[in-house]
Amino acid sequence: MVNAVIAQSGGPTSVINSTIKGAIEVLFESPKVNQVLGAKMGILGVLKEELLNISAQDKNQLDLLNYTPSAGTLGSCRYKIKSREDLERIVEVFKKQDIGYFFYCGGNDSMDTAFKVSQMAREKGLELVCIGMPKTIDNDVGGTLQPDGTFAICDHNPGYGSVARNLAVNILEANEENKASYTSDPVLVITVMGRKIGFIPAAARLADPERRIPLLIFLPEALSKVDSQDNLEFIIERINQRLKEAGRCIVVIGEGVNVGDLSILKDSFGHAQFSASGSTAGNLLINYLNGLDRTNAQGRAQSRLVVPGIARAENPGTRQRRELAYVSEVDREEAYQVGIYSARLALEGQDGYMTTIIREPGSYYKVRYDKVALDIVANAEREFPKEWIANNKSDVTDEFVSWAKPLIGGALPEFAKFKEIFIPPRCGEYIPMGYRVSSK
Repeated sequence: MVNAVIAQSGGPTSVINSTIKGAIEVLFESPKVNQVLGAKMGILGVLKEELLNISAQDKNQLDLLNYTPSAGTLGSCRYKIKSREDLERIVEVFKKQDIGYFFYCGGNDSMDTAFKVSQMAREKGLELVCIGMPKTIDNDVGGTLQPDGTFAICDHNPGYGSVARNLAVNILEANEENKASYTSDPVLVITVMGRKIGFIPAAARLADPERRIPLLIFLPEALSKVDSQDNLEFIIERINQRLKEAGRCIVVIGEGVNVGDLSILKDSFGHAQFSASGSTAGNLLINYLNGLDRTNAQGRAQSRLVVPGIARAENPGTRQRRELAYVSEVDREEAYQVGIYSARLALEGQDGYMTTIIREPGSYYKVRYDKVALDIVANAEREFPKEWIANNKSDVTDEFVSWAKPLIGGALPEFAKFKEIFIPPRCGEYIPMGYRVSSK
């Protein structure tokens, strides 16, 4: 019998612990495994030999994993393995602690780490099975879109379905607010996570597949990567068009859309950390919409909006990826099954693989679980399909909606909608004083 180590890396999700729970349950039942351990703060916990004894935890605490969001139980990190010394240290710790199975739950960078550990273990003569378990809200781990409407390698990643549901509900709620306040705040700009890939902002369309809400969606892939000024002018043109049509507008913008210098900070992998940057895409956009960069003789900002009022910004930040209230039950179950399948792969001795979710083609949503070699997904990032970006560059297509809808679980909330049945007026037409155009 040998021990198993489970670790998490990168940004968390609201269902990451369901994957951990699935793996733990299978490992607990196996006669091949002595103890199941958890690396405190990801691969750093291995390097520092800080290994929690999961096998010694109370059963009720293990059961709670399925309903515990984020990665606080074990901890996570953004530590990039850059030296042979680190890899040799990892193998040394695994040898001394009698580790035969290593599970790393994370994104493409984590798969690279798992692959390197697997290679070093072979070089050092350690019998170690390394398995990657996918996790990312960005949905950027996997292959390209196939003709049948599914994705190669991994159709979607655990964590995405919940953040997509989170955003869809937020749009429904934001629309109620925007309907109530548009006479003073006609534009609401919502910045969403997703770095340089558009799967998360695209999910806003799930709130309104019939396109009844005056909603604009801007993905990083839809606009220029280099000309921020051109992007701003294009976005403003589209916003003002919607304002002329509806009098109000909700704008969803991916945090990686190029609208100017955000004073971006980066992690050890070189990834932009937008939530820690000097500004956000949404804040830069509302400043431009409100004309803070140009003033009149009295020093007042000159709005670029074609209607009275101001644009407001909403920056949900990291809450998007951790909130338990909006978890997709489909996402939770699939995350759990990924953990189960990963543990079974390991116990079969299949070293050097990442578990994948494969969608079966057809109108009925069904998935199966498979594997892909770690070196194929290590550091590889897919892009949001160009064919799913609407021609107007401010929306996504119905094909995306059909693909994404099953991932968010049950029906979205339904809010009251009054018919605009007014009683007949008895007084003459009146223009409020503040809305009258001065002739001076």
